[in-house]
Amino acid sequence: MILAAASIARVRRVLTGALVALSATALAGCGTISDDTASSAMVAPGKYDIYTCRDIARQTRAMRVRLTELEQLMARAEQGAGGTLVNAIAYRSEYLQTRGELDQLAKAANSKQCPIQSQWSSGRVIF
Repeated sequence: MILAAASIARVRRVLTGALVALSATALAGCGTISDDTASSAMVAPGKYDIYTCRDIARQTRAMRVRLTELEQLMARAEQGAGGTLVNAIAYRSEYLQTRGELDQLAKAANSKQCPIQSQWSSGRVIF
């Protein structure tokens, strides 16, 4: 009976150690995800496929404004104590999601061959 209790305790210690090692490995992998991978993982592919070119342009403008706001908030938070932690908790996930949505909007505009609204485009067509 005493031998069985000792072997059960040994098995529990081995399983606990294996669980800790597995958890540490899994968490270490989360730190190596790039911003591009994270931003694309936060947005459903094809989310904007049903939008018209006008809707895509409107949504792109709104997303760019929000991205600029988030960048300014993140820069302001970096100036204070614990700014990196504040950015990670408050702004980083929304920033990555907004970047991912802008990528999806660009893909949808490209697939629909929407005209590009840029300060460098004249709106003229050359035949």
